Amino acid sequence: MKSYALSCEVTTSERLTLDYIKYADRLKHRFPKSYKNPNPRKCKVDRRAIVDRLLEYNKKIDAPKPVIQNIQALLQPETYAVITGQQPGLFSGPLYTIYKAVSTLIICERLSSRKQLLVPIFWNASEDHDLPEIDHITMFRRNEPFRIRYDSVLKDVALSHMSLDKPELNKMLATVKEISPSTEFKAPLLKEAEGIIEKSSTIGDFFSRFMIHLFGEWGLVMVEPHYFRDLMIPIFDKLIRCPTKCTQLLEEAGSKLKELGYPPRIHKKSGICNFFLLDEDGKRLQVTHNREFHAGSTAYSQGELLNLLHESPHRFSANALTRPITQDLLFPTFAYVAGPSEIAYQAQLKEIYDFFSIEMPVIFPRFGATIIEKKVSKVIRKYGLEVHELKSPERLLKKMAREKIDGVFNSLKIDISRSLAEVTRKAESIDESLAASCSLAKGRIIKTIEGLEDKIASKLKEQNLASRRQITKAHINVFPYGHLQEREVNVLEYLIKFGKEFLRVAYRSFLEADYGEHRVIKC
Repeated sequence: MKSYALSCEVTTSERLTLDYIKYADRLKHRFPKSYKNPNPRKCKVDRRAIVDRLLEYNKKIDAPKPVIQNIQALLQPETYAVITGQQPGLFSGPLYTIYKAVSTLIICERLSSRKQLLVPIFWNASEDHDLPEIDHITMFRRNEPFRIRYDSVLKDVALSHMSLDKPELNKMLATVKEISPSTEFKAPLLKEAEGIIEKSSTIGDFFSRFMIHLFGEWGLVMVEPHYFRDLMIPIFDKLIRCPTKCTQLLEEAGSKLKELGYPPRIHKKSGICNFFLLDEDGKRLQVTHNREFHAGSTAYSQGELLNLLHESPHRFSANALTRPITQDLLFPTFAYVAGPSEIAYQAQLKEIYDFFSIEMPVIFPRFGATIIEKKVSKVIRKYGLEVHELKSPERLLKKMAREKIDGVFNSLKIDISRSLAEVTRKAESIDESLAASCSLAKGRIIKTIEGLEDKIASKLKEQNLASRRQITKAHINVFPYGHLQEREVNVLEYLIKFGKEFLRVAYRSFLEADYGEHRVIKC
């Protein structure tokens, strides 16, 4: 299986992220540590407490020996964590979640040494409740992207509290079985997935178990933040005592980025406290402050919230802004592995880290991938295409049609230009003022010819139905719903076709790539 790099400009429009990947040193004022010259941050963490919680959680989700060994290694002062994270998705969600995990493994492989061991950790952001993100998976049915829905009643609660609808998940698996090709890997994979569903209790739990199934033998450690809530008390204590300080710092950082020509990624309204309260059902209530605190319909004084924090820390949950702070308070984080949008918002966090007296870790751009199967490779070879051209099939078809007639029209334009030049010379010899009329006539003639060329190219594009059909199918496979494949397609698509070897292929491809690179992998 061969792979090569796809230009970053094709995969993201985040200019700050593109600049960070290419010129990390230029953004030192926003990212104190560069992934191009990484070194550990200074941190004081309770390693024993963290190891105990990690062991409890990972044993609960049936993590194998390599995971347990990595957790125990965190007791040693020379061991650091490389962390990535994502909201839990069904059967792991879109492929970029898988690529984040593999990226974390690669960084640990590359940078571990006898003096410094790096342990891969995946932060299962099960505090989140963005239901449209997790109510489906996408696979291909007869070469068309097809969304398989989790047709269950989804309450607006944290995913760590959302009970798993096991019959509905098994129904999704039945659809997967129906629409996917028959391979040697299919039956055992679906049986294993059924077993994971049976053992799981919540969506957060199911996600962690599925990720352990995929990456447990690689030593990937899973984390759900609600297991560590009491250890996060210092963060929430400071957020209560200085309720809107982080919002102020965020907006100030956003203004600085704007001055540099980068639009800020995150905005928060004044009064937002940057943490949630969970009610008894697990619903996350945004906390605001205006003389007193408000969460839902309940008002709190500062003292009341502080008492609640120490009595019931499990009711407090970080938001997207403070989640990295809780992560780096808890763990001896060497690096965080981020996607393109995450890098852009991490650029606004430096002052917030300073506010909590926590040193920011190195931010590594994750790897990405587009999988090109044989049927798509044939189309690419047949028409001599670049993968990125498939993003706009109509433009591509028109370009191909024009190429068939460009030679004729180019010759025509050259001949006409040559003849008109002779006419112009004759006209000027009679009266120099005629030159302007000749120039206008030339412009009108060339414009008429180009209009004729466009009409002929459009007709050719319409008539070449075979090319249109093949290129449209290739486009749909590589850019389903017009998006990068990794943002839509679920890993089951390729596990069924290639087995767990698919994960090893991605690993080997990323192992030879530069950080932040998007690989085109031919399978």
